[in-house]
Amino acid sequence: MKTFRFSLEAVRTVRQRQENEALEQYAQALLVRKQTFDALEAMDGWLGRDSAQLQKLLADGCSGATAAQAHQFHRSLEKRRDDCIAALGAAERRVNAASQKMLAARQQREIVDVYCEKQLARHQRLVLREEQKLMDEFAGRRATLSFPENRVS
Repeated sequence: MKTFRFSLEAVRTVRQRQENEALEQYAQALLVRKQTFDALEAMDGWLGRDSAQLQKLLADGCSGATAAQAHQFHRSLEKRRDDCIAALGAAERRVNAASQKMLAARQQREIVDVYCEKQLARHQRLVLREEQKLMDEFAGRRATLSFPENRVS
């Protein structure tokens, strides 16, 4: 009997490669999102420290020019924080898109795997059927050899 050979092995290989690429893109998107979140946390910390420093500066009394410069710097930090929030939103959307792409690739690969399993089961049934025929044939020959009166001339 022939060994099992999946007729769509090339398709299966392509689907596995697509799934692996989608998984890598998903992992990359997760990494970018984490880095963006870390940058936002760092910006929040910097903004908090600057806010405390600005409050202290104003409480201690300072010139108007110094206060205006400190406010301008604080606003620039807030703008950078807003940019980080926007970047985090974009990174989150990329993670979601990569996740959807990965799930779709996995489903496509699983479809081929299910078909392979069905083809393998069909092959195994044929092998069993052939083996059973062979065993029946051997049993028939053995019975014929054991009882010569049953032979047909």
